[in-house]
Amino acid sequence: MIAGIIFRLIVCPLAPALSDDPYRYRWEGKLQAAGGNPYEVQPADQRWISLRDETYPRVPGKDFKAVYGPLIEQIERWTYRAVTTAGLKPERQVFWFKLPFALCDLAAMAALWQLLAAHGLPRAHILIYAWSPLAVMEFWATSHNDSVVVLLIALALLAAAKKRWTWAFAALSLAAGAKIWPILLFPLFIGWKRNRPLRWWQWSVLIPIAILLALPYWTNVTENLQFMSGFMGGWRNNDSLYGLILWVKKDLYRAKYTAFAVVAVVVAFLTLREVPLERASLWAIALMLMVSANCHPWYLTWLLPLLILFPVPGLLLWTALVPLAYSAVVSWVALGEWQGSNVFRWFEYAPVYALLTGSWLVSWLRARRRLPDSSVHTAE
Repeated sequence: MIAGIIFRLIVCPLAPALSDDPYRYRWEGKLQAAGGNPYEVQPADQRWISLRDETYPRVPGKDFKAVYGPLIEQIERWTYRAVTTAGLKPERQVFWFKLPFALCDLAAMAALWQLLAAHGLPRAHILIYAWSPLAVMEFWATSHNDSVVVLLIALALLAAAKKRWTWAFAALSLAAGAKIWPILLFPLFIGWKRNRPLRWWQWSVLIPIAILLALPYWTNVTENLQFMSGFMGGWRNNDSLYGLILWVKKDLYRAKYTAFAVVAVVVAFLTLREVPLERASLWAIALMLMVSANCHPWYLTWLLPLLILFPVPGLLLWTALVPLAYSAVVSWVALGEWQGSNVFRWFEYAPVYALLTGSWLVSWLRARRRLPDSSVHTAE
């Protein structure tokens, strides 16, 4: 744990060179401080030209409205207030936007430490998270906000392990308020037993939490939800199985909805088969990333809280190889072109899918060998 913290402190002084997202965080915080709604305003909007300063050229997605959930928007709002109160210059303000997300990463480590104890697993498993180069770089160097979701999912899993289901759903609701995708975990947390939902009322805590988070930003919900779901289909970047779906469907929208359907069917299957919550959640998230059109490296941090419980070799390898996706940054800086679907995907995904397939075959063969022995004992 101490070594993991040292790793983080070493990279903390680095500027976010691999991603411009922190510049977007600051712009959205600045917009809110000026009375604007990030779900209604684009950075390119001429009505808000007064917000532009020396950091504006690096703000990504100038033609897009906000893609983050309202919880993230609130964090951006209050972080901007803090850095302006401190009297920092714009570039230094961007740097300090990493602070809330770095703190969430440390809190996630503490929650995962408790989660291992709750499951009776060796505490050494925490190193899967604490020593993960992906978590270290994405949260402490590149300043991505996904540590908020990682923390909240860790807290939801911890509450579930202790059978505190209302608290589990509260944490999961907040996670969905940060990034919309955790909503797919709700059926798994609700569960299924004896042909009916197991926790059919505790999930309703989502409703007041969603209302409270959405109230400051209430706007065209349908339009924004459609855009937020874009990572499942649309702009292709470091995708894998989505390419196969697109090849079959021949249309971006059909491929997108097919990917949604695949995830929905698998989540329903895992729920109805009563697969243990943690294992089901791991594979639901992994499948979602596999069939998505856009799979940024920092998305793989979503798997880390579950990999400390089930260290699947193929998925661990994926977290190690996914930084190859940053090869697209080279063409972006040199040519101004984002080439997210390049040859480097083969070096990332071929070993991952080979190891996943090989591991499954080994498990299947071992299970087949055990079957005759169990049948003999049953006959005796």
